[in-house]
Amino acid sequence: MAIELKSYPTPSDEMIGIAEEIEKLIRQDEVAPSEIAVVFRENKQLDEMAAYLQYKKIPFQLVRKENLLRNYFIQQIILMLEWVALEANRPGSGDHHLFKLLHFKWFDLPAELIARVQMDFIRQKFVGQESFRLYLQDLQKQGNQLFTPEEIQKLKSVSDLLEAWIRDVYNEPLQNFFCRVLDESRVLKMASQAPDSSFLIHLMKTLFEFLQAENQRNPDLTLEGWIQIIRKMEKYKLTIPYESQIGDEHCVQLLTAHGTKGLEFDYVFIDGCVEKNWEKKRGRNIGFSLPPALKIQMSSYSQSDLKEEDERRLFYVALTRARKYVQISYAEKDNQGNTLQKSEFLDEILISSHIIVNPQRQAYSQQNSLTDFYVNILQDSLNQAMRQQYSQSFLQHLVSNFKLNPTALNKYLYCPRSFFYESLLQVPQAQLMHSIYGQAIHHALKQVANSHSQGNGVNIGKAQNDFEWFMHQNRHHFKPDDFVRHLQHGNEVLQNYLNQVFSNWGNIKETEKDFQAHINHVPIKGRLDKIEIQNGITRVVDYKTGNPDRADNKLRRYNPENGKKGYDDHDYWIQAVMYVMLLQENGYTQVDTVVFDFVEPDKTDRFRTESVSVDSSDITLVEQLLTYAWEQIQSLSFPCCQRPDCHWCAFEQTLAAGAPVLGLDKE
Repeated sequence: MAIELKSYPTPSDEMIGIAEEIEKLIRQDEVAPSEIAVVFRENKQLDEMAAYLQYKKIPFQLVRKENLLRNYFIQQIILMLEWVALEANRPGSGDHHLFKLLHFKWFDLPAELIARVQMDFIRQKFVGQESFRLYLQDLQKQGNQLFTPEEIQKLKSVSDLLEAWIRDVYNEPLQNFFCRVLDESRVLKMASQAPDSSFLIHLMKTLFEFLQAENQRNPDLTLEGWIQIIRKMEKYKLTIPYESQIGDEHCVQLLTAHGTKGLEFDYVFIDGCVEKNWEKKRGRNIGFSLPPALKIQMSSYSQSDLKEEDERRLFYVALTRARKYVQISYAEKDNQGNTLQKSEFLDEILISSHIIVNPQRQAYSQQNSLTDFYVNILQDSLNQAMRQQYSQSFLQHLVSNFKLNPTALNKYLYCPRSFFYESLLQVPQAQLMHSIYGQAIHHALKQVANSHSQGNGVNIGKAQNDFEWFMHQNRHHFKPDDFVRHLQHGNEVLQNYLNQVFSNWGNIKETEKDFQAHINHVPIKGRLDKIEIQNGITRVVDYKTGNPDRADNKLRRYNPENGKKGYDDHDYWIQAVMYVMLLQENGYTQVDTVVFDFVEPDKTDRFRTESVSVDSSDITLVEQLLTYAWEQIQSLSFPCCQRPDCHWCAFEQTLAAGAPVLGLDKE
C-alpha cells in the first residue's frame, strides 16, 4: 500500500486538490467510484466537500446520523404544537411564539401583512390589549381600516384553525390530534410539494414514532407533557436520531473517521489532518449534557491523556482503511490566512514508515473554479440539486429494500398513490380504534393457540385477561367511553367464539410465523396467524375481526378483466394465494388451503369460517400481479387511481398545479 502526504495552501485548495485526484482516478484510471473514500474527523467538515463534488458532477454518498430535534422543519412543527399546549393551559402564555408561528409557510400569510399586524398590536397594547391571540380575534370581529377585508379573511382562516386546535387538544387521543394538526395546517400538503418531499415525510414519520413510543409508555400523556419531554431532551442534548443520505453505495464515499470502522476501499483520502481537528480538538463529546452536580463530580478526573490516545487510535483506524493507496493531507493556513499546525500524528508516522512526502505548494487555487462554486452556493441552485438527488436516492433506497406483503399488493392494485403514501413513505397516521381492538383479539388467540399446542385445554378467563392486558397497554388510542365499550364487546366475543369454535381446532404447529420468499425475483413476505394439522392435512388459519357479512367481495377470486380493483375487493383471496406461495416456497409443498376464521358473529350470531382453495392457475395469476406491481414500484410509478372517494387522490387534487409530486408518473 502506498502512503502519500500532501500539504495545500488553504482548506479550499485541499478540497479542490482531492476532488481533482478523485476525478482523475474515475475518468482516467477507470477506478470504480465506490472504491474511493474521503475521510474527515467530524461531520461538519463533510458538507463543503459534498457540495463541491456535486458541483463537479462527481457522484458521492453521504450517510450520517443526525438529531431530529435540530432539524428546522421539525422544530417548526414542535413550536406550533407547543403554542397550542401553552394556550390550552393558560391563555396568552404562548404569545412569544405566535409571531414566529404565523410566518410558517404552510399558513401562507405574507410576511409584510404579519409585520403590519404586529405593529398595530404594539399600538393596541398601549390601550390595554395584552394578548396577541385575543388581538387577532378582535381584529376579525371588529375590523380595522389598516387591513383590507381579504387580509382580515386570511388572518381569520389561520386564527380559526388555531382556536379549533386549542378547543380540541384534550378532546381526542394525542396521536389522532398530532395527525390532525399535520393535515389541517397543510404541513403535509407543503411537504408533498417540496423537492425533498420524501425526506420531509420521513422526518414527520420519525417524530410520530417518537410520540407513539412515549404515548405507549404513558397512556395518559398529554400534548403539554410530550412537549416538556422534548424540551428536557434538548436541555440535556439528548437526541432523536435519524439517518440522512445522499447518493448510494456505488458512489465515492464521504465518511467520518468513526464511520470508516469495518470498511475498506482501494483509495482513501484523509482530509484536514491539522492539530485543531485531531489532538487539540475540544474535549470528548459524550453526546449529551450532564446535570450540574454530576459535572462537578466528574471534573476531578483528568481526561486529556485518554482523549489523545483515543484520537491516535481513531486516526490509525482511518489510515488502515486503504487497500492500495492512502493520501494524508493538511492545509498550511486557514481560509482567513491564519497559520495551521499539522497533526503530530503525521510526524509519528514519518518516524516508522516509508512515506512519499510531497509538501510542495501545488497550484490548486483555481480561482475561477472556486469563485463559480461559491456563486453557485449563494444562488442556492446547488443546494436545490442536492435535495433533489437526496429525494431520488431516498426513494430508490426504499423500493430496493421493500418486500411486498398481501396488504401492500392489494393497496397498490387499488391505488398506487395510496400505496406510495401509506406503504412506502408510511405517512404518520394514528392507529384507529378498531385496528387496536383487532390486534388485542389476535394477541389473546395467540396465547390460546400456544396453550393448546402444549396439550392444555382452552381457558376463556385467561384469554380475556390477555385481551384486556393488550387493550390496557394501548388504551391511549381510545377515548374513555370507547375503551370501555370495546373492552366489554371483546370479552363477550372471545367467550362466545371459543365456546362455539375451539372444538374444531386442529393440532397447532406454528403461531404468528413470519415467512419470506422470492417469486420471479419479487421479494414477498407475510405473517401467518396459525398453521395447524387437522385430519392429517396442514392448513393455514387467519383470524378476521371485521364484519363477516361484508366479506364476500374480499373472498371473491380476482378477475383482471373486470378493470380496476375496488377498495377491498379480492383482498382475502389474494392474501390466501400469497400465503400458499410463501408456504410452498418454504417447504410446505402440500398446503393448498387457507381458512379465514371470523372472530365476530354474523347477523345470525354465528361465527363463520371460510376456506379458500388455491390451485396452480391461481398462483400463476398472482405471480403476474406481483411481477406487474413490482416492476411499477421499481420504476417509481405511483399514479392516482382517480376515484372520487380515494383519500389520497383527493389530497393530490388539493395540491397546486404544476409538476407532479416527486416527479412521479401521474395519470
